[in-house]
Amino acid sequence: MNKMRKQQGGFTLLELLIVVSILVMVGGTLLQTFGNNEENAAQGTATNSIARLNAATALYGALNSEAPLPNGLESLACAPAANAADLSGVTVNNAASANGTVAATSTEAYKLGGESNLVGGGGLGLKLAAKFDLAQVDVSALSDSGVTTIRYAETDACDGATATDPVDMAATAGYAASIEGTLGDVNIPNHIFEEPRSGSGRNRGRGFAATVGSTMPLMVWNRGTGGYNNVKVGGQATDVLVGLGIGDASTMVGVEEINGIVPTLQKAPYYGQIARDKYSHYIALVKVGTDDDGDLSTGFSASSKAVIVSIVDARGDFYAEELAEYTDQKT
Repeated sequence: MNKMRKQQGGFTLLELLIVVSILVMVGGTLLQTFGNNEENAAQGTATNSIARLNAATALYGALNSEAPLPNGLESLACAPAANAADLSGVTVNNAASANGTVAATSTEAYKLGGESNLVGGGGLGLKLAAKFDLAQVDVSALSDSGVTTIRYAETDACDGATATDPVDMAATAGYAASIEGTLGDVNIPNHIFEEPRSGSGRNRGRGFAATVGSTMPLMVWNRGTGGYNNVKVGGQATDVLVGLGIGDASTMVGVEEINGIVPTLQKAPYYGQIARDKYSHYIALVKVGTDDDGDLSTGFSASSKAVIVSIVDARGDFYAEELAEYTDQKT
């Protein structure tokens, strides 16, 4: 009798997370199927992708409890590869940097583009970049959650090179592959944060893995008046949220377990309703601490553990916004 009762026990948390993930994927398929036009279908796809990523990150944390946040997430910023082992001393230039508008230096970090929503320049779209400020951030909460590396684009990719004076990535950053050109020259924008690949038609990478230390230049979500922007994505008004893109180099993406880490996505999804040369991965908003006065220059209280609060798309829109647009409820 006792054996029968044991066999009739409830589901474990992990089993429930797996079921939820499957239901999210099935629901997303229905959203895409019944889209009545291209834009509506894209919004349905984005709604599904955000929901799926929320489920995938929760499942990743449950499967990898010793290191619940993935490595290899994307910083949405450029930094000098020469400082890959320690970015704590790198200063921050918070200006948009696409289209060759800055002369990059070896001691500064920059937003990855962010000048325009139109084709030209590459990197982040204007709307997304405007929702973040680049700052040197205490990353102890990330480290305590198992994060050891974050990906950056090499600073020279944000430089103002021209056709007559191209940036040679091998010469300036010590890469094995020699690649020339700026962000706008990358022929697969979603590979910006991956290692450079040269050869016929392979102008694809500008990225490197930086070691997580004490502080790092990261994109901080603009929490808005009274913390409104934080609250609307599911956080608290005083949260310090950093944006980290979910690309194929992340440990949550793959088809098999590596070094004891279990991935929960086969491929990183991308958002398609932006210009073709713009960054289009989805972004995790990760809480790394709290700050009562909103002035990061005076420091903030770091969390004991980092936690993913929300997923936003490549325009910075969150689940409820995408769902409202898809169902014609947004006015």
